[in-house]
Amino acid sequence: MAIEVLNQIKDAEQNADEIRRTASIAAKDALKTAAKECEQIQNELLTQARHESLEKVDAARKQARAALDAEQQKRTAACDALKAAATKKIDQAAQACLKGIL
Repeated sequence: MAIEVLNQIKDAEQNADEIRRTASIAAKDALKTAAKECEQIQNELLTQARHESLEKVDAARKQARAALDAEQQKRTAACDALKAAATKKIDQAAQACLKGIL
């Protein structure tokens, strides 16, 4: 009878060891799965952040381009006004020269 009890205890210990091994394997698999999911989520978040940052950069470039274009238009208008004033003065000078010659 004592041997039977010892055999039962031994069987119970073996079953407990098997359960521990199975639990350990399941825990390792769960950690691997969680790590993969975490990596996938991080990749998705990084992709989203990159996309959003590219959109912000594009918007900033468009805004900077618009500001540069507006400044260029102002400078072109100022140059055109100077050109028109210079042309007018040249015409006046040419008329004065013609009057002096005639």
